[in-house]
Amino acid sequence: MILTNNRGEKRRGLTLVETAFVMIPLTMLFFGIFVYGQLLMDWNLLINAAEEGCRFALANNTDTTLTTDVQNVVTSYLAGTSNSLGSVTVTVSGTHQGSTYQGNQVNNLSPGDPITVTVTTTYQFPKVIPLVSMPSSMPLSSSATLICEGGT
Repeated sequence: MILTNNRGEKRRGLTLVETAFVMIPLTMLFFGIFVYGQLLMDWNLLINAAEEGCRFALANNTDTTLTTDVQNVVTSYLAGTSNSLGSVTVTVSGTHQGSTYQGNQVNNLSPGDPITVTVTTTYQFPKVIPLVSMPSSMPLSSSATLICEGGT
């Protein structure tokens, strides 16, 4: 009596199905790691832009066009780096003897007063993960505070 082994042919089809069931979640996990990494990279870039804007505001806090200049520094720092960041809002503020100053009034600060630059934007998630519902955007914000060493 001759026995034939047909199990190999059946097993080959089952292997393809199992591979498909494993590759779909692995591919989604890979793209999820990619999207999360891009979010962290852009958030770190936003933090660095706020720090650069605060350094500029600290060094030039007596200028009358301080808000516009700080906004130009921040937007030039963020220029060409990511398409996922929406419109950027830059706020310059400071505190002197309990009074809070906004915008170009920051040039009234004295040595020892804090100056803060806040950068706010929205992060647009890319649509690369199939079958997973993700938010379309997420607000991102960063602020940096330094102490004035000079001023009026």
